[in-house]
Amino acid sequence: MSVIASLLSIVLFLAFVTSGAQKIQFNPYTSAVAQRLGFSKSSYRRIGILEVIGAVAVLVGLASPRGSALGIVNVIASSVLAVVMLIAVVFHLRSNDPFKSYAPALVLFVLAVLQVIFRMA
Repeated sequence: MSVIASLLSIVLFLAFVTSGAQKIQFNPYTSAVAQRLGFSKSSYRRIGILEVIGAVAVLVGLASPRGSALGIVNVIASSVLAVVMLIAVVFHLRSNDPFKSYAPALVLFVLAVLQVIFRMA
């Protein structure tokens, strides 16, 4: 696996663990975002749990060879996280949020896609 894919895996892990933890904690900022996007507290927490599980799965497969079971877990987790971020961007766009509101999700989407590409190369 390339160094770039490894670095992207670490970045994705840190970003999604942080983001997921904030959603699970459901602080006032995430509460406002969830309400604006139309999510209940429990569904927003489930999204946070999914992000944390995905982040751990990305990290688990970090040093595994490309064809191994853990390597496949890394690719699948990164792909799922990319889809989650793409859906997040769509929800922000439907809510007419400004670019700065969904820019982090867009960046994480791009990073997750790049990680999959470099992992598969």
